[in-house]
Amino acid sequence: MTGTVLVRDALADELERLPRIAETAVPPEVATAGGAVEPGKLADQLGGDRVFVAECDGRRAGYAAVSQRAGTLVLDQLVVAATDQGRHVGHRLLDWVEGYGVSQGLSAVQVPTAGVDARARDFYLRRGYVARAGVMERELVHL
Repeated sequence: MTGTVLVRDALADELERLPRIAETAVPPEVATAGGAVEPGKLADQLGGDRVFVAECDGRRAGYAAVSQRAGTLVLDQLVVAATDQGRHVGHRLLDWVEGYGVSQGLSAVQVPTAGVDARARDFYLRRGYVARAGVMERELVHL
């Protein structure tokens, strides 16, 4: 593994390019956080969310899109480029999402589980998320 994974806010002019990461990284039969990837709808979905981008070796390696609902941060999408899987990009993005939730004073992060595959479910379980009705959730610790 080479390179450091950096996470930052998405720039307004790159939102239209991020769905390309999902379209190439996630086969149609595989689900991401928030359910199956629908290429025609990704750009619209990102427009309403706060989006964070992970960069590795100077290029976009993935992104996470979140929204707030009733004091909770909802992880609508978390996608890692196929070329960067295994480089801890997903972990860095989730770290950033959780830190953002804490900074906003939110109580938990939720990941909708409709359509989420076993590999993604295992990832969230390893990160301390608990399966609840329709979501995987992790309470946020405020120090």
